[in-house]
Amino acid sequence: MAKLFSFASWNVEHFVNNRERVRENVQFIMESNPDVFAVFEVEGKDVFGSFVELMPTHNFFITEDLSRMSTLIGVHRGLTAFVTQRQQFKSQIPTLRPGALVTLVASGEYYSILFLHMKSLPDPHSWGLRDDMIGHVIGLKRVLDGAPESPPEGANFICVGDLNTMGMNVTYSDKDMTGTEELGRYVKRLRHRRMRLLAKTADHTWWGGTASYPPSNLDHTFASNALNFKKFDGAEILVRGWPELPMEAERINWIRKHSDHAMLYGEVHD
Repeated sequence: MAKLFSFASWNVEHFVNNRERVRENVQFIMESNPDVFAVFEVEGKDVFGSFVELMPTHNFFITEDLSRMSTLIGVHRGLTAFVTQRQQFKSQIPTLRPGALVTLVASGEYYSILFLHMKSLPDPHSWGLRDDMIGHVIGLKRVLDGAPESPPEGANFICVGDLNTMGMNVTYSDKDMTGTEELGRYVKRLRHRRMRLLAKTADHTWWGGTASYPPSNLDHTFASNALNFKKFDGAEILVRGWPELPMEAERINWIRKHSDHAMLYGEVHD
């Protein structure tokens, strides 16, 4: 199988224009050299300018919203693509982040990649917003499946990002839900739109680097069943960053230097 394009998704918590941190994080992204990627929690347009300067191989786009934590999109200049901001993923909450949809052409076919940063926290309100956002993912896939250019098996669609599958804690109730149960719910819902959850080389993608909170499984990739991906030790998504390091001290140092989230990387093949 030949590679059509590569993609990556990374939440760089509170990513402001600290020159040294920007250079280190751009260098880390360039080690994988994804054709299309998203960086979440970008604060300030100066970060955008730094990426333009440091990564001349890519064109860059940035979402606009009231949260002051935008999504930066990078697309390799050799690709034919356009980027749209999907306001429905704000679930009518002005301070929530919109989805960023990249539509590109590879080998004569259209591919859509939705980069999504969903609502955090395990309270019922936040869980409800995440559940609503997944409903919009399903609706978008339905629309894309019905487009004239879609193949018979459905649209070539990928949804990737920080989905914040933290579960739900209900006060004085037996209706609590674990993060694993929340993710399982989304797997069942998206299965009806011919999408599957891609296996990762590491389950845990977030850790604060302290004993206060254990490592968590928050970042995920869902994709159309018909798509083919490169395998990394049997998994379809390579988790890059602190989970790759063997020693706890190394992991903590990486987190302090880069981000508490690891990066997701994948390659679509024909």
